Amino acid sequence: MPAKVVLPRVVLADQLTDLLEERILDRVYEPGEHLNIDGLKREFDVSSSPVREALTRLTGAGLVVSVSFAGFSVAPLPTRAWFEQLRDYRIVTEGWAAGVVARERPAASIGRMAVALKRMSTQTIGRKARDFRSASRSDEAFHQAMLEGSGNGLLTNSVRALRPHLQHARLFDRVPQDIRPVVKEHSTLLDAINAGDAIAASTALRDHLVASWERYAAWSGPT
Repeated sequence: MPAKVVLPRVVLADQLTDLLEERILDRVYEPGEHLNIDGLKREFDVSSSPVREALTRLTGAGLVVSVSFAGFSVAPLPTRAWFEQLRDYRIVTEGWAAGVVARERPAASIGRMAVALKRMSTQTIGRKARDFRSASRSDEAFHQAMLEGSGNGLLTNSVRALRPHLQHARLFDRVPQDIRPVVKEHSTLLDAINAGDAIAASTALRDHLVASWERYAAWSGPT
């Protein structure tokens, strides 16, 4: 059993959410494993309320599932086909958004993308959640700023609801990680946007998502 962690009684739900997310991503809790509220209460020495709140948040994030009368459990790892469909969906939706942002060049969104890229370039990535969480969140912020810059709220929300960066993070313990190609691909995309080249921006977005998936080529998960 994992070592007991003592948490200060301040914003416990936030702390528990981060800690449970980390343990799910690190496979301390395996896909399909039941997450017993009483057991988690004892493990973290807290009341049931922050535990239930944290599990509810992680259910919304797609890392935990809740079934009536059965309680909470770690969400199954998505299949390889699901990840490939996610890639294709993002190529269509985010590729369109990249083209719109390149044509219209909204200063606020491009500024946020630049900030996220600069932050990402100083970060590292590895197989443990603590080694990739910051870089992954910068990556997510970059894409989110681009999507919001397109002005299409429905599209932005549809991609956000899939939590693609969080789901991909579930594979990080299986493959080598290197932030450098990710930074380079984002830089190419941002350069195309700054140049106002919609076709080059859409192409750069597609190339980035294809390359990202190919970095998981050795993964042999459920089909």
